Amino acid sequence: MSLLRSHRTLVTHCPRNLLRPRYLNKMSSFRDYSSLETPASCYVDFCLVPVGTGNVSVANEVAEVQRVLKASGLKYTMHSAGTTVEGSWDEVMKVIGQAHAVVHQGGVKRVQTSMRVGTRTDKKQTAEDKVKRVEGILSQDQQKKEESS
Repeated sequence: MSLLRSHRTLVTHCPRNLLRPRYLNKMSSFRDYSSLETPASCYVDFCLVPVGTGNVSVANEVAEVQRVLKASGLKYTMHSAGTTVEGSWDEVMKVIGQAHAVVHQGGVKRVQTSMRVGTRTDKKQTAEDKVKRVEGILSQDQQKKEESS
């Protein structure tokens, strides 16, 4: 049976959930996309990279970004490969833009940032909450191991 025969033929041979996930049914009711609001809160793990500085170290630029984050009043955690920042969508995106601006002001002509953004609508959960949840599971594993020894 040819896939070119008709759209109906294609649909009958594909799992429906792959063609139209449930969440799209709700999304299709939006007509005026300009009125969509951003999520109330988010967390972003981002890695800002100054490009073309001629220096393999980015410690000075990272320190300057950390100063911007501290001044923002948002909750943030620096780690070896970037920083996680939490807050309202608009505030978080603004401070990442400010991080770019401060690095540019330091003379860097090009800045690249990779981001992973998370949002939830069912409950409030901080990055710290997520880590504690996994640590709790691992702690239970350790307790079970000790009990069986």
